[in-house]
Amino acid sequence: MCIRTLQRFLRIKRQLIVKLYISGNSPYARRARLAAREAGLMGMVEEIIISGFNELVKLGPGGKIPVLITDDGHSLCESLIITHYFNDLSEGKLLPSDPVQKGKCLALESVASVLMDSLFVRSMEKNYREEKKRSALVLEKEAERSRRCYESLAEMVREESESVSLASIAVAASLGYAGWRTPEDNWREGRSGLESYYDRLMERPAFTETMPRY
Repeated sequence: MCIRTLQRFLRIKRQLIVKLYISGNSPYARRARLAAREAGLMGMVEEIIISGFNELVKLGPGGKIPVLITDDGHSLCESLIITHYFNDLSEGKLLPSDPVQKGKCLALESVASVLMDSLFVRSMEKNYREEKKRSALVLEKEAERSRRCYESLAEMVREESESVSLASIAVAASLGYAGWRTPEDNWREGRSGLESYYDRLMERPAFTETMPRY
């Protein structure tokens, strides 16, 4: 029996269960939820909706959603780390094994991650800060960053395969969030390839199931 097969057997034998703490509309939580589903791990992932900051900080110092508590008690409080952890649990279902293709996939994932962070900053500035305290400079800077990311994604997905990966998950979660929080961006306009790429992903059950209820 090879090492990987043995490791998988031992995981199943002891009924590994991890707890994923989420909120319904968080794009970061959606990213983790998509990874769990597309990696085929939902039999071992318990999703728990969390409803308060005090409860959240008890799970980890970051006080951020999502948080994953592993079966041995470790707290993972960063969505990127959680999705890569799920990829490892699935023995690499969400990343190519070829180094060149893996690098290409990670490059796409990185741009989508930057976009999500940029959108989040803009959302916090516009929706949660008093109008007189909002920074026009921050909003302008982040809007330009978002625009650059849209352009890069539109170019990068032209050669992207139909298979689901950590990259496509990150792209879909980010663009879905943009449609909600920054509709003024009109990211679909003039980017038909990116639009088609996103719409194809949204036909998959995992993507429709995790669509936030705005």
